[in-house]
Amino acid sequence: MNILIEQEIALHQYEIRQNKAEITRLLHVEFQEVGESGTSYDFQSINAMMEEEQASNGYIHSQNFECINLESCVQMLLYKSAWVNELGIKSLFAKRVSIWVLNGVQWQLKYHQGTRCDSFSITTY
Repeated sequence: MNILIEQEIALHQYEIRQNKAEITRLLHVEFQEVGESGTSYDFQSINAMMEEEQASNGYIHSQNFECINLESCVQMLLYKSAWVNELGIKSLFAKRVSIWVLNGVQWQLKYHQGTRCDSFSITTY
């Protein structure tokens, strides 16, 4: 589902992460995350963390998206990500899973988990 990939990538963008209206639109009020470190976050704690975030010249690269239909209104998005700094150095490789639910007419992210993994070749589209 292209809309889920687009929304997932949008959440990687600093400008979106700093926009309360966009966060409210994209994250379910019952949002839960288990970060790469094993730390758990909920809707309030992830919002507080994003408020503290500083702009960066790096970016999150994501690839190998696979969408699995769990129910008609529940989709699981699998993908890989890496941090690319301003010099093009890649780090923080991770496998990721997101559970998106259809809340009326809007898809919202309800669960996310990242697990560190070995480095992989970055593909560009």
